[in-house]
Amino acid sequence: MASPGLAPIPDAHHDQRTDADIIAQLTSPPAVSASEQNVWAFWHAGFPSMRPWTQRNVIGWVRRLGPDWTVRVLDQVPGSSANVYHFLATSDLPHAVNESTMTGPSVGPHTADLIRLPLLYRYGGVWMDVGTLLLRHLDTICWNAIADPATPYEIGGFNLDVRPGVTVMMNSFIACRRGNEFIRRWHAIYMALWEGVTTCDGFHKHPLLSHLPLLHPPIDKIRDPDREGAMGRVTDYIAQIQCFERLRKLVDPSDGFDGPRYYHEKMYLFPALQEMYHLQLRTGWNGSEQFRLLSLQREGEGVLRDARYLRAADIVNDMLANSALMKLSHGPPGQLDTLADLWDEPRYENHDIQPGTFAAYIRFASAQYTQTREMVPLALRLETENILRAGVLEADTPSP
Repeated sequence: MASPGLAPIPDAHHDQRTDADIIAQLTSPPAVSASEQNVWAFWHAGFPSMRPWTQRNVIGWVRRLGPDWTVRVLDQVPGSSANVYHFLATSDLPHAVNESTMTGPSVGPHTADLIRLPLLYRYGGVWMDVGTLLLRHLDTICWNAIADPATPYEIGGFNLDVRPGVTVMMNSFIACRRGNEFIRRWHAIYMALWEGVTTCDGFHKHPLLSHLPLLHPPIDKIRDPDREGAMGRVTDYIAQIQCFERLRKLVDPSDGFDGPRYYHEKMYLFPALQEMYHLQLRTGWNGSEQFRLLSLQREGEGVLRDARYLRAADIVNDMLANSALMKLSHGPPGQLDTLADLWDEPRYENHDIQPGTFAAYIRFASAQYTQTREMVPLALRLETENILRAGVLEADTPSP
């Protein structure tokens, strides 16, 4: 029986192939066609090396989206038909990627950052991180609005508070049509950060970003006692979001690009805490608590419907009916305890599909049900303060 706010998806709307057939296509993806209905993701060592719960996420995308969408998980495996260089040129990427000289604990995430924007610019579609479980169809999240020439919208995504009172679009989900000029400029800024370096250390001090305040996760969840240093390292890790922040506050006198107006008029955005991070919001970003709640038995003999059960049921039912995605992030190494870290562990690798649990129900519902609600985008205000009047790659100070 479906939770409130859900309705069954007709079988004809599913991809009915077996998991094995879907995996065969994912590991040998087709060439890009004229269609812009592409889903892009990345795992450096290839789909077979992904953790099982993330593989199930991607298989779920294919099954949920049906034949109109093509899902590709690109990699850096020599000889792989999913290799990044079948889809991008070396000029799209910095030396650190082309020469495999990038260092540090987050080479995979940073490589994903560097390929997502040029893929979207060249081919269009939606980028999703593999830690994303899709809870409703992309068409009804944002694609119908972006693809409709009668609307002004060109980019879809989700906004998250990154400082008190300040929100920025996350880079873990980005939707746009091919040839988008905001996307091209965004990538140019991020590429400039990687020029001549092999690590992200110190990106928050780069001349293109140094005028921006630091980003941070929920401040009370940072484990490092050096809060200021930790916030700098977090900002370095997600510097692509800082590049977005630069661009949306930038007016380029050389060509008339107006970032504040573009953001106000052409972005189709939703609140990330409700639509992506509902589970984290309801549990205080506590990965261990999330693990315990989703591991509880939802059905079957001997289920104890105590306070913990009722809490799990309330959170899960609310999320399934009122969130577009369930996004699980690892985050900067050593900064947060996450459910993704726990499900990555071999001893817990099937905890997302243990029969009868709340976790297994989320998997089932994501494939079998659709939400009955209509998503309403945020009303974005036109920024008028701290506007940067400079070229995209020109260091300058914002004007009041």
